[in-house]
Amino acid sequence: MANATKRWLFIALVVLQTVIFGFGNVLTKIAYSDITPLWCLVLRFGLALVVFGALFGHRIVRQLRQVSVRSWLPAAVCMALSYIACNVALDLTTATNVGFLVALPVVFAPLLSSLVNRKRYPVAFLPLQGAVVVGLFLLCGNGGTLAFGLGEALALLSSVALAGALVFGERGLENLDVCTVAGTQIAATLVISLAFALVAEPVVNIAAVTPLAWGTIAFLALASTCLTFFLQNKALTVLKSSTVSLLLTGEPVFTAVFSLPMLGEMLDGRGFAGAAIIVVAVVCATMLEGRKGKQPAAAPAFGIAEFPHAVIEPTWRDRRAA
Repeated sequence: MANATKRWLFIALVVLQTVIFGFGNVLTKIAYSDITPLWCLVLRFGLALVVFGALFGHRIVRQLRQVSVRSWLPAAVCMALSYIACNVALDLTTATNVGFLVALPVVFAPLLSSLVNRKRYPVAFLPLQGAVVVGLFLLCGNGGTLAFGLGEALALLSSVALAGALVFGERGLENLDVCTVAGTQIAATLVISLAFALVAEPVVNIAAVTPLAWGTIAFLALASTCLTFFLQNKALTVLKSSTVSLLLTGEPVFTAVFSLPMLGEMLDGRGFAGAAIIVVAVVCATMLEGRKGKQPAAAPAFGIAEFPHAVIEPTWRDRRAA
């Protein structure tokens, strides 16, 4: 009975995480009336890095000195590209569309894992891929015509990049702990966002940023970055990764829920049908991967799905024990 109660408690924590993500997507779009997308990212991840560094800085630096850059850089760059593409997409299209499109890493991750780890792609996922294509057409349809613009393309790119972060992140977790992987991803997102912001957007006037925008940035940094990372990884100590990834597909649902009263965005019948097809396909892909894959000792800091691969170096735990 105690174990069942504990399990339901952690399920509730993951659901809370999806609520925070969905609410954060809507708040981000509201904040864009006062601050540009890339500078919003810079301020968000700058604050998150300060907090994360204060809590785990010495631990992160100590571990990074023991491994090569390739242990963490690919996952960190993919995560940075995922967040940049997602936040720019929020400025170009509806939060509802972005919320659904960025919920697809569990569909793309098996294909990327097959390519990176040179494993056979599971044929059982092909029908799910086809279902997602149908769902995307219905979701992005406007009056019967396909309205797949730059915003939707960037949201889809964000999903693919996040899948890459999961595949490479799993490899990195063989040599680093969860906090270190998360810290490198936060730092990389800050650096790359800053580079893009300096090139593509006018320098932000800090004095002109409104209290509402600052409040949004603080929420995104503290709740939608630091807190959600903690909730997800804490939940993975009790729940299987397939269970957590299944629960995380609720993010676009909460994005749509918050978008209606706060942004006035409403899906039509075709949109609801497409969204339902996408969610069902993502859930099926997650459950299928959960049955096929083994449960590793640790899960990616931003993980939605996990895939087995060969361990090629001693883990950070082995080196510490030695």
